[in-house]
Amino acid sequence: MAESLWVLLPAAQRASGEWIDDTLKARAQEKGLTARFSLAGQFPRNRVEVVRDHDPWARVNELFYRRGWTDGLPIVPPTVGKVEEMMTHSKLPRAHVVAELDPLKGQATVEKIAIHGVMAGCRPEYLPILISVTEAIAQPEFNLRGVQTTDENVAPLLIFNGPVTAQLDINSWFGALGPGCQANATIGRALQLIMRNIGGGWPGAVALAGLSQAGKYTLCIAENEAQSPWEPLNAELGYEKASTVTVMRSETVINMTGGLEEIASVMRSSVSLFSMMNHGRVAVALAPYVANNLAGKRWNKGAVKQYLYEHGRMSAADWEKSWAFDVMKNARWPQWVTEAAERGAIPAVEKPEDITLIVAGGDLAIPQHAYFPSWGFPPCRITKVLE
Repeated sequence: MAESLWVLLPAAQRASGEWIDDTLKARAQEKGLTARFSLAGQFPRNRVEVVRDHDPWARVNELFYRRGWTDGLPIVPPTVGKVEEMMTHSKLPRAHVVAELDPLKGQATVEKIAIHGVMAGCRPEYLPILISVTEAIAQPEFNLRGVQTTDENVAPLLIFNGPVTAQLDINSWFGALGPGCQANATIGRALQLIMRNIGGGWPGAVALAGLSQAGKYTLCIAENEAQSPWEPLNAELGYEKASTVTVMRSETVINMTGGLEEIASVMRSSVSLFSMMNHGRVAVALAPYVANNLAGKRWNKGAVKQYLYEHGRMSAADWEKSWAFDVMKNARWPQWVTEAAERGAIPAVEKPEDITLIVAGGDLAIPQHAYFPSWGFPPCRITKVLE
């Protein structure tokens, strides 16, 4: 016996009323992607669609996948009831436009954001966070158009601080960058779906990242404030005791084991070239074990940043042999890069303050860290206070 699901559609419209899926369908045809997106642009131009099938969940997943609306993983059908439940966590009207998202200028209304939250598996109480991160990526310094259309593998990096991390169980501990925590998995995933379906970032059609990266599913972490010996990122940035999310751009995630020298050795490699090119801001997640050892030797966050700034330097000779130097030999590198090259070595960033340092991970005696090199311009580190 057939059953019915009443689902709200994630497809976005521009302010003019045009559906961005019509543009995406044309791009998919140009790029030979019609086999994957065989139903691109084929949906009722309504707010609600009734899907009838003996297994309507499976049918919604198949329809949404063929229309280009998923990331390849199964989604939760955004039924009217589930979206309404999520909407109760915002006082904004459902039609309120939070932002227009590049490159195709789809309107991210509160309801559309809620739809993508449901699809990603978010709990209803995550909606205010999804609204805040959508606002963040729409700010000019995030350069969403560049992020969506570049042939590089950049993804948003979300860093949470303050009481919200405990309230919503956002993982900062063991496996903080891996699977196993609903908040980390679904908040980052929802943002990626929003970028895809409202901004228009379809891989191969508009988003031209040659290889992409796992962070394009989700890249979401909280700082382990309880086991950090230093002030947390929100206090460092002037939001002490407030719940915040800090949004950055990450070209990739590089894991390493060791001390500060091992982190510096990665920073002085070619992975930092984009940061050098574009006045980038990078991030480092430092293991609690190492952070507390350093604090015991009277190191503070500023001293750690200064060490990485001084020791994470690429030699001028290696810079001149790099692919980036060859590609940009007729372009203008930032003045601080060329001046540093004349002195023999170039730091990964212009100044120590451009290194965002957090403490994260398990509390065993393990020195495991992560480095997040930057991409693109202008410098990007956007912090939003979460109500």
